[in-house]
Amino acid sequence: MGTVGNFGGIKFYTKLKNGRPDILSFRDLNWSSSINVEEHKRYHKKPFLEFIDRNADELNLEIYLSAYLNQSPMKKYLKLRKYCLYAKAFPFVLGGERLGSFKFVITNISNVPTEIYKNGKVVAAKVAVTFKEWPYKAKKSKKTKTNSSNGVAGKGIKKNGSKKGTSKKSTSKKKASKKDSTKGYSSYTVKKGDTLWGLAKKYYGSGGKYRKIYNANKSASKGFDKISNPNVLKPGMKIKIPK
Repeated sequence: MGTVGNFGGIKFYTKLKNGRPDILSFRDLNWSSSINVEEHKRYHKKPFLEFIDRNADELNLEIYLSAYLNQSPMKKYLKLRKYCLYAKAFPFVLGGERLGSFKFVITNISNVPTEIYKNGKVVAAKVAVTFKEWPYKAKKSKKTKTNSSNGVAGKGIKKNGSKKGTSKKSTSKKKASKKDSTKGYSSYTVKKGDTLWGLAKKYYGSGGKYRKIYNANKSASKGFDKISNPNVLKPGMKIKIPK
């Protein structure tokens, strides 16, 4: 028996059964991977490409189902169709190894019967299937600790319900953070290769918020440089990064 691979309860293989071929396999496998990038124009230079994220991997293949190869075409097709409609996620295994880092789901499936008996029974069919990577993992549930004496969740509460005294260290930290928040911004010295998009990505998690930095530096202020062109940052400039 030659084991090709499997997806959930669908096993791909080739063998002889009672002297007859027993085959369930596929052809034209296409495994594609891609990423998303943002292109930023630069003065007198080639555009800068910034990596944003990865797209889900995609698999495309065609399965040939035939009663002459000891298969039940409609039975196998309906099983794959159920996987699709209920978003069943399974590893796609080929040659004993998983493809990709995550499980896959069927996002599209089409059945083209190539031979039908007079009684309407499908004896051969071509099934085109599209799989997409399913990058989800089960989250571990966090257990909350409870105080056995009064049933209040969490630490830091005495039996009589009063909070434990806060340390001087934590009080000083609160005062410091309060002082920083009233300032409203932090200073930053531009380095070679810096862009507003990249700084916004670093400080706010999204390059699209670059105008927040640009607007704070459009006009000159004491101790800070003016950004005249949002596409040009010169190394050594001192700018504000709003909070």
